[in-house]
Amino acid sequence: MAALIIVGTLGWLGPMCAKLPDNVSTVSIPVAIPDLAPVVTAVRAPAPAPVAAPPEPAPAHPPLTVETYRLKKMFPMENDKYIVSVLRENKAEASAIDVTMTLSARVKRETVEYVESGPGQTLEAGATSYFGLRVSTVVFDEILDAPEEAGTEIEWSVSYRFQDDAPDERRCFRLQALPRRREPEGISWLNLGKSHECATPTR
Repeated sequence: MAALIIVGTLGWLGPMCAKLPDNVSTVSIPVAIPDLAPVVTAVRAPAPAPVAAPPEPAPAHPPLTVETYRLKKMFPMENDKYIVSVLRENKAEASAIDVTMTLSARVKRETVEYVESGPGQTLEAGATSYFGLRVSTVVFDEILDAPEEAGTEIEWSVSYRFQDDAPDERRCFRLQALPRRREPEGISWLNLGKSHECATPTR
């Protein structure tokens, strides 16, 4: 009975063993590898630095001006000095504030006298006013009698800002003129030039 079982088992396993390869370790089974798309990592560009806004332009206003005027008699005198006045005018629709003025008297391009006004004043919108600075009678008379040559003059320099300007904004107006005698006692002026440059007057 045992012999019959062994023979039957061999008869069943024989066909299966005939299908196995001689070297099982050398059998390879191909494995399909899917195509992998390249991995792209998105790098966020740094945010651009904010661009500073350009400064606001100064409001457009007509400039504050100073003008000479004809006199029928000499300027008033006080302590051996003439009070030489000019006409200031603010044609803007805003008040001019921190208004200061200087006067330089020059003979042959040399500044022989220099005068400054006091604390800054206010000139209201649309206002006009006379404003005078003192000049020694000796100096003024010398300029009155001097020939009309370059560098002999009186120069006014006005510094100010309008009420709606930035706090550090400065505007300027400069006027050069030469006084001339009129009969019998008055004077007129020969205007020599105007400028809006904020230059420091020569002392």
